[in-house]
Amino acid sequence: MNCLLKLSGYRFHKSLFTVLGKSSFTHSAISLKNKCGSKGPPWRVMFFGNDDFSVKSLQMLTSKMRTQTIISKVDVVTTSTGNGINVNNFAKEEKLEIYDWPVDTTLLDGKYDIGVVVSFGRLIPEKIIKCFPQGMINVHASLLPRWRGAAPIIYTILNGDLTSGVTIMKIHPRRFDVGEIVRQHSCSVGKDETADELKKKLSDMGGRLLIDSFKELTKNLRHAVPQSENGITYAPKVDKTLSIIDWNVTDSKSVYNKYRALSGLWPLITTWHGTSVKLLKVCNYQMSNSETQLQPGGLVYDKQRKKLFVKCGGKGGYVSIEKLKIPGHKTMSGKDFFNGFVYMKPNRERKFDSTQ
Repeated sequence: MNCLLKLSGYRFHKSLFTVLGKSSFTHSAISLKNKCGSKGPPWRVMFFGNDDFSVKSLQMLTSKMRTQTIISKVDVVTTSTGNGINVNNFAKEEKLEIYDWPVDTTLLDGKYDIGVVVSFGRLIPEKIIKCFPQGMINVHASLLPRWRGAAPIIYTILNGDLTSGVTIMKIHPRRFDVGEIVRQHSCSVGKDETADELKKKLSDMGGRLLIDSFKELTKNLRHAVPQSENGITYAPKVDKTLSIIDWNVTDSKSVYNKYRALSGLWPLITTWHGTSVKLLKVCNYQMSNSETQLQPGGLVYDKQRKKLFVKCGGKGGYVSIEKLKIPGHKTMSGKDFFNGFVYMKPNRERKFDSTQ
């Protein structure tokens, strides 16, 4: 009798599937999965992110969710102020569910398979990590263990690295950027590439690598490898004092790298006879005839190339000043600055100071 009932039930469900069509059956299966808390794909994701770097990963996750292939659900945890506005705006446009940080664990239990963290800037407590059966993963903008910390892109450029990349790693409680590596991909860094340009490149790469990780998520998580104990460097949060140039000890390569690293964040800062000056565009400069008499900070105008250059300290070298800003004046070229401020000074006073 039981066998007849089961067979009858099978025929009924098979007929129902034929009537409703495959897409309806698939949708019902996904809904049942969500109710039962199944840990298989398509995955239910809670996304934690703030700034514009994280938006690209959220965009790609959302795109996959729309197709209901490897992702079935994406909700968002972010901050309602500051950089969080970037993620907030995108989530609202896509009509995603948004939760303010800190998030209540009762909103997470049994509703998601995995947490994804991208440029969030907050330590995730263990109690939140445990809410996700698959744990939490992070998209980090460096080839870990190099440049652990809040500002990996800035330090990559600041130190003149020729290679960078993206790491997908597991999240551990109480410490940043120490989890096992799930996936990693590298790229070259151009000698004139700015932090803004590298950020865009790595955000695109990070989003693609994240989606790629989801294609065989269980396997990728299981085969994640510990980070090497060698080559560990740190990229702590930076502040505006980093933009101040000490011409006495900073060589031309370091000045140019600092300009590239902080471009789009802060201009470089120096002093002209007691007045703070913002250097808005700085370039490498190769001298045809070395001015050995110049002291660090010394200014000379190259009439042939129409460039204002500065002598640097440390290992030496020169940078040219293409654009700058003095309080009370419009943005000006190096030529205009030389004609309006430098030319009238005697040679010994034609220099930027290293103190603020």
